[in-house]
Amino acid sequence: TGHTSDVRSVAYSKDGSHLASGSDDNTIKIWDMSKGGELLQTLTGHTGGVNSVAYNTDGSRLASGSLDNTIKIWDMSNGGELLHTLTGHTSDVRSVAYSKD
Repeated sequence: TGHTSDVRSVAYSKDGSHLASGSDDNTIKIWDMSKGGELLQTLTGHTGGVNSVAYNTDGSRLASGSLDNTIKIWDMSNGGELLHTLTGHTSDVRSVAYSKD
């Protein structure tokens, strides 16, 4: 538990140690699965609900897509620092994914 609204997306890191959840409360929560699902941190920055979250192959980056028409890239190897906000969509972003390469 932790979000204050519906959860729209979840993604495990490749090694299964972390779970990211995106919610209509405009946040992403990072959970430590090696500690029974303990909440590690909350990423804020979206101004609309988070529809989709995805880790890259090594777990160092997390992408999130939102009802605010943006994609955000977070540096998970540096405490969840926001690296980039990708703009230009004219409607909400429904899904994000990383390629294997």
